Amino acid sequence: MDKRALFCYGTLQSPLVMKAVTGQAFVGKEATLNNWARFRVRDSEYPGITRQEDAVVSGKLYWGLDEKAMEKLDAFEGDKYERVIVEVALSDGTSEEAYTYAIRSDCRKMLSDDPWDFDRFIQNGLEKFIHWFVEDRRDLFDRGDL
Repeated sequence: MDKRALFCYGTLQSPLVMKAVTGQAFVGKEATLNNWARFRVRDSEYPGITRQEDAVVSGKLYWGLDEKAMEKLDAFEGDKYERVIVEVALSDGTSEEAYTYAIRSDCRKMLSDDPWDFDRFIQNGLEKFIHWFVEDRRDLFDRGDL
């Protein structure tokens, strides 16, 4: 089975969110994506990215995702995002090809002008996001799977 790498720049940087979405834990490492910018989606707790010269998006690169995990992520991201292949830079100076989810060009009007910040999300939005996301997955938490 083909394993893939995924660059996450938003809520999926949180291992808790990643496991809630895929049902699996993955190894992740800090990475950056050049010539892309991250903005908050209007009226939400999550971001979208769009190409922008000289911008940089920080995030996490996860390895070892199989087709089942990617299908769950496709469903989670929904039809406003598209899975694209990008080149991400790692802190050791190497780069790696990976998938990421970018806001579709016809949906860019959903993006605000506000930059999205992961630390702010962890402090102010994670609990609300998890609460919203896991309502129909409560049994996973009750069993201790997450």
